[in-house]
Formats: sequence, C-alpha cells, structure tokens
Amino acid sequence: MKAQRFFIILAAIAVFANIFNRGFAQAPTERIALYCKVWGFLKYHHPNVANGTIDWDSVFIAHINGAMAAKDNTQLSIQLDALLASAGIDGNPQADSLRGDILTKNHDLSWLQASPLLNERNREKLQYIYVHRNHGGNRFVKYNNYTDYSGEKPYDNMVWPTESYRLLFLARFWNAIEYFDPYKFIAAEDWNSVLIRFIPMVRSVQDVMAYHKILLQLAVALHDGHAQLLGHDDIWGKYMLPAYITVMNDTVVITHSGNDSLCRLANIRQGDIIIAINGEPITKRIARFKPYTTSSSQVSLNRHLEYTLLCTNDTVQHVTIRRGQKTFTTKVSSMLVSQRNWQYINNYTANETGYKTIGDSIAYIYTMQIWDKNVDTILSLIRSKKAVIFDARSYTQNDAFYNIFGMFLPGPAAGNKNTFTMPGEPGYSGSAAINYNTFIMPDEPGYFKWQLSPKLGGVNPHPYTGTVIILADERCQSQGEYSIMALQTIPNSITIGSPTAGADGAVSYIPMGGKLGITHSGYGIYYPDKTPTQQRGVRIDITVNKTVGDIINGQDPALDRALQYLKIKGIK
Repeated sequence: MKAQRFFIILAAIAVFANIFNRGFAQAPTERIALYCKVWGFLKYHHPNVANGTIDWDSVFIAHINGAMAAKDNTQLSIQLDALLASAGIDGNPQADSLRGDILTKNHDLSWLQASPLLNERNREKLQYIYVHRNHGGNRFVKYNNYTDYSGEKPYDNMVWPTESYRLLFLARFWNAIEYFDPYKFIAAEDWNSVLIRFIPMVRSVQDVMAYHKILLQLAVALHDGHAQLLGHDDIWGKYMLPAYITVMNDTVVITHSGNDSLCRLANIRQGDIIIAINGEPITKRIARFKPYTTSSSQVSLNRHLEYTLLCTNDTVQHVTIRRGQKTFTTKVSSMLVSQRNWQYINNYTANETGYKTIGDSIAYIYTMQIWDKNVDTILSLIRSKKAVIFDARSYTQNDAFYNIFGMFLPGPAAGNKNTFTMPGEPGYSGSAAINYNTFIMPDEPGYFKWQLSPKLGGVNPHPYTGTVIILADERCQSQGEYSIMALQTIPNSITIGSPTAGADGAVSYIPMGGKLGITHSGYGIYYPDKTPTQQRGVRIDITVNKTVGDIINGQDPALDRALQYLKIKGIK
C-alpha cells in the first residue's frame, strides 16, 4: 500500500513538473519566437516604430543574441524590456479606424493574454501600446493596388546572412504574413507553428544553398499558388530533360518536345509516361520535390511540379519510359533550362487569330488572345452565332478582354452588397460586379476592408441571347481565374471543366536580403457572396476531369462535353 502511495506521489510530482516546465521554462525556440512576435507587434502598432523614426531592424539585431541566450523567462523579459524601451511609450488613445465592412478572421492577438512567457509588466505595456496604436501611415507596408513592402531595408549585398540576420528575415516574413496576408486564415497550416518550426532550421543551416531551400519551404508553408522564392541560386540545376510534361498526381506524361533532335535521338515522344529518371522512380522524385513546391491545391501542385520536376545538374540522364504495353530505358541528353519555351510549359490554349468557328452556329474564342485589334471582329463573330465558347484555360493579358461585356449584360443595376444577386438568380436585373476584394489596412494590422468591384456592362436594350459556355481547368490561375469570374457574370453562362488553381489576388513581394524575396497573394478575391476562390478555384457548373488517357491521346473532354451540351440544345 505504501509503495502504491509512493508511486502516486511520484506521478503527481511528474505532472506538476510538466506543468511547471510548460508554463515557466519554455524551450529556447519558443522564447525566440515570442521575441520575434513582440518585435513584429511593435513594428506595426507602435507609432514611434511604424512611422520609421527608429531603425527597427537594428533594434532586433541588438537584442536577438540576448533572446537566444536566455535560459529562462526572466532573462527573456530583459530583452523584451529592451525592445519596449527602444520604442518608448507614446501617444494618446486614437480613434478606431475599423469602419465599414471589415474582414476580422485574420486578426489574432490572443497571445498577448495567453502566452505563459510574458510577465504581467510586459503584458500591460503591450496592451497599452495596442490601445494607443499607430493610426497613420506605416513605414514598412502600404497599399498600392497590392500589399507593398518596399519600405523594408533591402540588404542587397547580404548574400549569406549571419544567424542573427537570418532570424531577422524570418521575423520580417512571419510578421508580414501574420498581419497582412489576406488568406492566412484559409491556409491549412497554423501560422504560429510555422514560426516555431523554422527558427531552429534557419539557426542551424550551414551553407547558402541549404538556406535557400529553407526559404523555399517557408514559401511553401503559405499554401498559396502565388508564393515563390525569387532570386535564389539554381537549386534544381541548370539543365532539364528536353521535354514538357503534364503531372497528374504520381503520373508524368510527356506533352511536348523541348528539342526535337534530342527527343528523336533518345526515342521519346508525346504521350510517353516517365517511370523513372536515373533509376529513381518518378513517385520518389515527386515526393522529393514536393516540400519545395508551392501550391494552393492539388492541381496547383501538379502544375508547379511541371516547372521543376525535370530539372537536373546532369547533362545526360537515363530515363525509363512506358509506351503502351512496352517499357524501356533510354539515354537522354539534357537541354538548358534557359532555353525552355514558356508557351509549352504553360500549355495555354490558343491559336493564330484568337478565334474560330465550330460548325455553323458556334463561335470559339480564346480569351488570352482578345486584343484591341481583334475585339470588334470577335464581337461581330459572336453576334452572328447561336452560341459562344470562351476557352479561358489560359492567362488573360489585355484589358481589351473587358470590352466584350457590353454586348452580354442588359444594363447597370443598383444592387449592393446586401441585395446582390448573381446572374441567373431571381432578381438579377442588369450588369454585375465580378467579385469582392479584401484590402489591407496598414493602420489596423490584421484587419482587411471589403470592397465590391466596379460593375461590368452598360445600357444595352438588346443583349446577346445565345448560349455562353466557359471552359476552365488547372491552367487558370490568378488573372486567369479572375477572367472566368468576369465571364460568369454573363446571365445563364455555363462553366465546364475541372478545378482551377485557387490562387487569386495580385502578387506582393517581401524582400529577404540579398537578391531574395518571397511572394504571396497581396489581396483577397471572393465571389460577390463572399465565397473565397483561394485553394478552391472558381465555380464549375459541369465538372469534366481529364484522364491520363486523354493526355496521351491529345483529347479534350471538356470541349467534347461543351459540344454535347450544345447539341442537346439543337446547336451545332
């Protein structure tokens, strides 16, 4: 009985010790993380810091070594006191700028209350600063039709930062996303855990190449198809197999030749399935590249793998191919990555003129090729037909695209955010807003302002009454997705195809020292009913997914389904 009581006491002591350790003796990484968070909080909220009168990066560097050396919360508090002292205590309470329609889901300062590492003195000072926070311009961030971080110090010549500066750049990036990324609340990964995960990685990294790979993984953590690490060394090699591919999860199909003579010599061609490269199964190669491949969805991941999966430092490779029932290995000479053709790697749909006719009654328009010089011809062609198919599986590049909508929409409507109806819904009476945007509020970090886009269309007593079909798939990203959303304002239009990339909103750039920078979606894009497109893609009315066989045989099941739909309506 005594032994049993002894073990119960030991268990109680262990539980108490665990609670004590978690509450009062956090791991060094968590103390560094809190230092980074307090520094970022002051950067965007404290008037003396936000107005740029203090070199706030230098303050970070001055005290980060102390934070790294802190053996307990008391020692950490000394460094936090130094941060607060550097900023000073300033100002009278300011009026809230939270007026109008505001997105609040991204705002989270719960750590000010919940963090066991903050003592009461620092907690009260931080809360005081929040009440007296900056309500003017911000030195470090502004809205300029995108989220603009050009106020950050660039450190152009810092190719290999010291440990302190690597932590500075991590803190810069993490806090920029914490307060100004419009989709942080949508991302699958908890943003606080990202900071904890990357602190030991950037501290222990030993060389430039490995550091660049860590920053690339940091971009991946956003789960944003716009996220890229720019300016990095040639991580994957300056050569590539002389072919362009389509990736469908674990299957890789050659879709175009990158160099006809090299492909002929190696006996590889369109429709071949790549099984292995230099003995490495393609599934393992995909798994090796995934941690460094940014994406907002599975189809986005597949698309981005197509850019890097065939890259190499080898001038010659041995590639295992499956062609029908036959499998063979062939020796393939590489081509330079700098020589690749972006038309083939993007594989956008297009032709020479931007339009064509199918049968007697169908106009077929490539949205990427609507230009000032052909828009009138395209409008005349559409008017003469009973149906139009807009092939939007591309990236619309010219504002002339928006000149087509006058013929489709019956006229301007007075609808607003509370009474908005989508085309085709009861009550729809005129032109349409494409979307809602969410924009940053530099003087209210973490909050975003909703804004309904201007409406398309004008007064038009005789709008086009034919059938309108839109083709969409994973090649649609960003402006390509926005273009589909614009086309979907046409009353009774039908969207046919497969999920789009789910990455919309202008690209913003966060400088990370040297030539490096990480991009992300700079504002939010939503349907007029505030349904997000991020990680979801645009709305599809009739889903038609491609198969590996369709790619091998060069078939277009989405177009086939569109023509079938029109045939049922008696249009050929």
